[in-house]
Amino acid sequence: MSIHPNLESMLQESLPEMLLVAKYCIEFNKDTKIWPAPGCYGYPAAVLLLSIADSIGSYVEKGKVENHFKVFNNADYYGLYLSDEELRVLIDNYRNLLSHNTVMATNAGLNIGLPSDNVLEKKDDKYWLNLVALYNISVKAVNSFLDNPSVLSINLTILNIYKKH
Repeated sequence: MSIHPNLESMLQESLPEMLLVAKYCIEFNKDTKIWPAPGCYGYPAAVLLLSIADSIGSYVEKGKVENHFKVFNNADYYGLYLSDEELRVLIDNYRNLLSHNTVMATNAGLNIGLPSDNVLEKKDDKYWLNLVALYNISVKAVNSFLDNPSVLSINLTILNIYKKH
């Protein structure tokens, strides 16, 4: 953590930090002597990765907060091409509930998964968010975002943040 001359500089630190902590959470192996089941720190990993997407979307996608997750379909960042229903599931059943209530909807689950898995899968009327796949595509999205500083120039989100001091 350091002092930054502007928001663009701050993003150069904050987004990679969030990625690193999400990676740590995914790679962590829970001790079954302490935890009721094996696994990783899936909840915080999901919160961080979905917050990264929400953040990038806030700068890239125009309009309301609900539009932020359209960044998942943006070829320059995530390129997932999810349906409107799948985007709603990510927002409502994962992102919002995890961020505000520390739970997910009962039809939503987390899976460590494999790099080759789809980020979001539906099996037997339940959605599964595959964390390794989401992490890997998030690395690509963050790098694309940070390597394109022009997206932040004359950006309404940046201008609104600067008004808050």
